[in-house]
Amino acid sequence: MNLLESTWCIVAIALIAIVLLIDPKSSTTGSNNSPVLGVFSSPSSGQRFIYQFSAVLIAAFFILTVLNYGN
Repeated sequence: MNLLESTWCIVAIALIAIVLLIDPKSSTTGSNNSPVLGVFSSPSSGQRFIYQFSAVLIAAFFILTVLNYGN
């Protein structure tokens, strides 16, 4: 297994871990968990970081997949 394949596996495992750790039901804060109010609430800075980090990992996964397919 070369470096490209190893990096691809690490990124894939990290993506799976992030998807399993994120619980969208707990994203609303406060005592009133109305679905209507959930639309208007904004994510916290920690949630924004996780969303941005997962977007970077997804992009890296796609790029590594294309590069690995070309070899």
